[in-house]
Amino acid sequence: MKTTIRPSDSIAATGPHRASAPSSVAALTALLVAKSLAPNALADVAATPTAPSATKPDEPTVLDPVVIADTKTQHLSSPKFAVPLRDLPQTVAVIPSEVFLQQGAATLSDVLRNTSGITFAAGEGGSAAATSGDAFYLRGFDTSNNIFVDGVRDVGAYSRDVYNLDQVEVAKGPAGADIGRGGASGYVNVTTKVPRLENLVAGEVSYGLDEQTSGSRRRTTLDIDEPLENFPVTGTAVRVNALWQDNDSVARDYAENKSWAIAPSLALGLGTPTRATFAYQHTEQNNLPDYGLPTAQLPGYISPVPVPPVPRSTFFGFTADSDQVHSDSATARLEHDLNADLKLSNQTRYSANQREASVTTPGQNGTAYTPATGLLIRSRQANKRDTSILSNQTNLSANFTTGRLTHNLTGGLELSRETASSPAFTGVTLPAILITNSDPTAAPALTPFRSGAYTDVVTKTAALYAFDTVHFSEHWQADASVRADRYHTHYLSVAATGVPSVVDAQHGLVSWKTGLVFKPVAAGSLYAAYAVSLTPPGTDFTLSSATGNQNNPDTDPQQTSNLELGVKWDFNHGRLSTTAAIFKTVNDKTVYTDPVLGAVPAGKQTVKGFELGATRRITDHWLILANVSFLDSEIDSGTTSGGNTAGSALPLIPKWSGNLYTSYHFHSGLLLGGGGQYSAEVARRDNNTPSVPRTSPAYWLFNAMVSYPLTKHVSLRFNVNNLFDRKFVQAANNNGARFMPGAPRAYLLTADYRF
Repeated sequence: MKTTIRPSDSIAATGPHRASAPSSVAALTALLVAKSLAPNALADVAATPTAPSATKPDEPTVLDPVVIADTKTQHLSSPKFAVPLRDLPQTVAVIPSEVFLQQGAATLSDVLRNTSGITFAAGEGGSAAATSGDAFYLRGFDTSNNIFVDGVRDVGAYSRDVYNLDQVEVAKGPAGADIGRGGASGYVNVTTKVPRLENLVAGEVSYGLDEQTSGSRRRTTLDIDEPLENFPVTGTAVRVNALWQDNDSVARDYAENKSWAIAPSLALGLGTPTRATFAYQHTEQNNLPDYGLPTAQLPGYISPVPVPPVPRSTFFGFTADSDQVHSDSATARLEHDLNADLKLSNQTRYSANQREASVTTPGQNGTAYTPATGLLIRSRQANKRDTSILSNQTNLSANFTTGRLTHNLTGGLELSRETASSPAFTGVTLPAILITNSDPTAAPALTPFRSGAYTDVVTKTAALYAFDTVHFSEHWQADASVRADRYHTHYLSVAATGVPSVVDAQHGLVSWKTGLVFKPVAAGSLYAAYAVSLTPPGTDFTLSSATGNQNNPDTDPQQTSNLELGVKWDFNHGRLSTTAAIFKTVNDKTVYTDPVLGAVPAGKQTVKGFELGATRRITDHWLILANVSFLDSEIDSGTTSGGNTAGSALPLIPKWSGNLYTSYHFHSGLLLGGGGQYSAEVARRDNNTPSVPRTSPAYWLFNAMVSYPLTKHVSLRFNVNNLFDRKFVQAANNNGARFMPGAPRAYLLTADYRF
């Protein structure tokens, strides 16, 4: 017997927890696993995506190889893209759930480590804090505000779980034509699970530990899909995904992440010309945040006297710290096929995220540590931010001919309303301590307090877009995309004295991209593409009336252009996709402070490089995901917010980076997998001499995985991450005060179940 399974059918994955409500999820999961182990359990699919072959009762289960259903073409999830990924003149990395579930990934940041050209930031001066959100740089520029869920911008500084995700799409290069304002270096779009007409109960129960702390990591996910055959509407199905998690941070004392989430969805009309999907997701996180180590503990730190070393598990916060997140989203999607060549869709999505945190950071600036005395200054800060977005997207896709030309045209209207509200807190500087005496269980000497100031921001956007692929012949096609945005941002800032200040920005933006594709054979494409994106004032929910400020409404938008030449080639009947591209990205009109002229919008930054990639299947048994990037960056003029000056490389960008993950499924059911990650050194600022650029060292990491079916319904998976226990910097703070040490060798034992 052989079963065909799509990559998105893989077992569910990860997410956060609050201590009580999710206990029923864990109990239900345990019951399902116990049932699957019973002699008379009813199921026909193993926990890893395989199907059982005939065996005697006293013999081990032998599994047939996986057969993946994505045989010839691969498409992006957005209805804007009407042609296969192979024929898009743009670098897009697609990470299927099959990969990140085998890896035991829990968060979006975990998944993005499968993509080269990405570096992660560790807080102020380098985007949002690593423990409070998915913060990363893509091809040299901050992309933290360009995370999308099912094509809709997802605002909020929180860590996104993967338990309800089918795949992750990483579009690289300026992408204003795709997403509108702020698409300087690309974006990340995650697609959520939806009901299908199949019976499914799947999930995982996992337990993790490491060699350096006594903490453990416990996680349970559940994925139930059920068609409703007797429902009055044809093609009706329901699906529920759920998560419970109670994790101590890997090799970090005291820090922990607790979360729970649930995501029910309903689909009507599946398999018919008219379809409707309704989905909801609720997530709660209750974390004890970790802001890493002071830069004085970083390899290569320059000091006139030796710095006393501390264990890399040392926690410089307090057990009184907290980081709580509440997130809700609701989606309604309607689709109608007017005929085979004309399709209409409409999606309405509302999401709201609330985060409230009280955190302690080891150092607040470049002089936080004093080598002569060994004393470290810490600061306590508080943050509360409520964000929301209401979006409605209408898209029409049409295939037609004009004379001898064939068109794949999509166009649409997008309306959105985004809000952000934040009270201001006055942070406090704590008394200095010896760097070797953090004392996390002590009561903090001082506590941040509300100053009385606050900000309220509302951004309304209306956008029209069109994507057209014109086929001149069997071998030539041209792509043209344009998006026109009209947005208005209202920024209310109230001082602690109660005096209000209002700044408004209203702009019209036109972003575009175009490309020419040559197809010598059906399985291959060679392309040249050019794109222009704009980042106007107020993109990050901040406006300023200060002259020359980047967020002053009178300041011209930053303009990012990208020239890219590439080739995409599919092998093995479309199962294996390979890509290669060279590119040059220029970010122009950034504001910096000139010593004579003051603030001037004349900064310019350039990133040149190339990227190679391979993904999907070499054979039915052999899965691979590999990529490598070379990025040569330079500040042509001006400075960055981290103080890097003209002539130097942009901060937090490795020249070389690469990732490899591969797995092989044997006929016996044994699944072996593993891979590695490489990052060259990255520029940062030194904690003791902030004007002097330093680097974080290069590193190699290796991971391994083995999985074997215990029964027809349950397999046992064992992951070892950082196999050789390498020390590395996971994320750096560009202000130079602190960094996040990379996790040492850690183990994860998981029971994957499916029936």
